[in-house]
Amino acid sequence: MWELEPRDAAILAAILVATALIYMPSIRNGWVYDDVPEIVNATELHSWAGVGQSFLHDVWWFRDPTSLPQSSYYRPLQTAWFGLNYMLLGDHPTAWHLEKIALELVGVMLTFRLAQLISGSNAVGLLTAAIFGLLPANVESVVWASAIPEPLSTIFEMGALCCLIQRKPGTGSGWSRGMMFALILYAGALMSHETAILFWLIVAAYAFLIERRRVGESIRLAAPFILLAIVYLCARLNVLGTEHFIGLPHLRDPNVVAGWAGPAATHGPIELVLTAPVVLLVYLGVLIVPGIAAPAHDVQWVTSADSGAFVAAGILAAVAAIAAAAIWRSENRRLYLFCAAWSLLTIAPAMKLNALATLVEERLLYAPSVGWSLALALTVVNLGAVSPRWRAGVATAMGILLAAYAVSIVRMEGDWHDDLTFYARCEELSPHDPTYVRTRVTLLNANGDLNSALNVLQEAVNRDPDNFYLHLRLADQYSKMQRGGDFVAEVAKARALRAKARAAHSSPNNPVPLPAREGVRG
Repeated sequence: MWELEPRDAAILAAILVATALIYMPSIRNGWVYDDVPEIVNATELHSWAGVGQSFLHDVWWFRDPTSLPQSSYYRPLQTAWFGLNYMLLGDHPTAWHLEKIALELVGVMLTFRLAQLISGSNAVGLLTAAIFGLLPANVESVVWASAIPEPLSTIFEMGALCCLIQRKPGTGSGWSRGMMFALILYAGALMSHETAILFWLIVAAYAFLIERRRVGESIRLAAPFILLAIVYLCARLNVLGTEHFIGLPHLRDPNVVAGWAGPAATHGPIELVLTAPVVLLVYLGVLIVPGIAAPAHDVQWVTSADSGAFVAAGILAAVAAIAAAAIWRSENRRLYLFCAAWSLLTIAPAMKLNALATLVEERLLYAPSVGWSLALALTVVNLGAVSPRWRAGVATAMGILLAAYAVSIVRMEGDWHDDLTFYARCEELSPHDPTYVRTRVTLLNANGDLNSALNVLQEAVNRDPDNFYLHLRLADQYSKMQRGGDFVAEVAKARALRAKARAAHSSPNNPVPLPAREGVRG
């Protein structure tokens, strides 16, 4: 299969086994974050009728079918996946996690095949698969049951490009069998996640850079994919309506509703431009450096042109300049440019930051990590070809890097064990996000552990002593515990802080309203 020698087939099998073994501890994890409302309690989805309705409505339609849309996302295959798998697997999280591991192995195999086809090298394909399979940036996409749209969409995209590459010679941009299969798979990608909308540009980049076609020919090859993207956009518009079509959040923040935070500020194009370099720098670090990947990141909106924004932009510009210079001198510049095009075009639709629950969501790196893995593998193989000494040194360095990746994955998997573990870790990583404190306190109170909930609130108040919302929630906790004196004292502190904040707003020297607290994850 795939023109593999027995040795190469054995290596690919070993990569798949290693990937499966490293992720196997995740089968001990339970339901986390959105799993319960999206899968377990979504009773409207647990039937064939519910699966069919998923193609007609947004992803959260089952919360209230009488008031639609319930969200700004049209991902019918995501919702259908939840419904079909619930009928098949039930509410047993172990089975769902095993299925996610199996899906990751499909992704690893397709990564190998795509890299093999594009580079013409089994060695590059195998190393690409190893890097992709052990990349800590993909942990969230593998160990979290609800994180299905990103890997599903990426797998469809990789399959589509493989089919397109293998279309019959001489068919050009015609309707060959390979083209038909590619379009079917691309339709699956679009119905899984909206970031696949720019895949037609990846097709054009492949034709121009790898097949060395002219610009016009490349666009003609991509034309059927453009038409399919337009059809998807029309379906999305029909389901979501004009108000939610572009994907802006429209539901009230639960932290605001529950009294844990003030109304979130509205962020415009300038703040988006200032914040994007910081987010991209974090994403780059997650891809490159073992240990940076995590379930949460303490990244806030940049609301003014401070030094941090310019430092992040400067670092990105320097990295881009160095990479461009190296690529231009390489004999494989076209391959490197394609890797860059794949990664940038798959992350670009996700950079509409004000439509995200949090500024950094690592599962959005699943598709871009394919391009990164191929570029790194190509570099390593080229360096190893310089001389036997270089080959030994590069092999040792790569072995150490992959081992570090594996250790990072094993350490991260436990963060997704259960809700209390997950939110405690997220609060540790992003202490300014009220969602994590609010959810931890709610869970602990529901479990009857009022003292632990109190400790969480007291720690939050110590971190942010001027936050009158936290003082009010601490007062509520004292009330639950029937500690009347402490309740009265905390209410008095909260009122004093609120009066102080209002006085500051009304001051002639401070006419601009106080910005709302940032970092809210809905």
